[in-house]
Amino acid sequence: MAWDAASCLRMSEASLRARRVLEIGHQRFYNPVYQAAYDGIVTAGLLGEVYHARLVWHRNGNWRRKAELPSPDYTPARWGYPTFDHLVNWRLYKQYSRGHMAELASHMVAITDWFFGANAATAIGSGGIDRFKDGREVPDHTYATLEYPGGRTAVFTSIESNAFDNYYEAYYGTKGTLILSGEIDAYLFEEGAPAAAKPTGIAVTPRTGPAGSASESRSADAAGGGRGLGTASGGGDRLAAYRYEVDGFCGAVRAGAPLKCGPERALASARACIAGFEAIEKRARIEIEA
Repeated sequence: MAWDAASCLRMSEASLRARRVLEIGHQRFYNPVYQAAYDGIVTAGLLGEVYHARLVWHRNGNWRRKAELPSPDYTPARWGYPTFDHLVNWRLYKQYSRGHMAELASHMVAITDWFFGANAATAIGSGGIDRFKDGREVPDHTYATLEYPGGRTAVFTSIESNAFDNYYEAYYGTKGTLILSGEIDAYLFEEGAPAAAKPTGIAVTPRTGPAGSASESRSADAAGGGRGLGTASGGGDRLAAYRYEVDGFCGAVRAGAPLKCGPERALASARACIAGFEAIEKRARIEIEA
């Protein structure tokens, strides 16, 4: 949501003073796969008691964006960036970003908060700039453990040396395991049953709304490639959730419909991820502000 919790709070307070709708871009809340998994699997008790979640975002690459100077004499100094690389690759520098924890984990942690019905209380982390010694300031390998009330944990890993796992969230319960892969597939494994996914019945029905094709710009950031375990959702469009999110925002503005990810929900995820980044830097256990 923002670089620090204080900025998140200022955003929220400003929206209240101005009486304007503020939504934060955690599009998974608008993804029909996640909605169906929450309603039909998590709240239905099919997982039993869930004590552990694994959040994975793995790539084999340097997370660096490549772009050419608009002109030989171009400078981004007027916007506060000392170099063009700081402008294009802002997420690699600490003054603008909290690295993997902010740009990647925040989406997954927000969903874990939702599925757990609680917010993380402490963060422990490790990692570093291990592969790409290219001037970046944030880790290229990140490992963080978030502890939740009730003895629950969520472990987030993001590496830039192997893309085999791609990205997914897994929730391990006493009755079953739920895996949400690539934002389009859902798999349910019954505890003690043969290692084969049980049909979830989750299917995505395309729909249209006021957003239209507003998410075309997201195609460059959508995860691609890799091979999944199969298709449990009948196939899907990774970008559809962005359109649904904008549809939902339009509904909130026009008709007062409730937001699925307003500032309160996003603030909790931000606090946990900021604490996770600090835990990695300080090699310490960080208490997360409530």
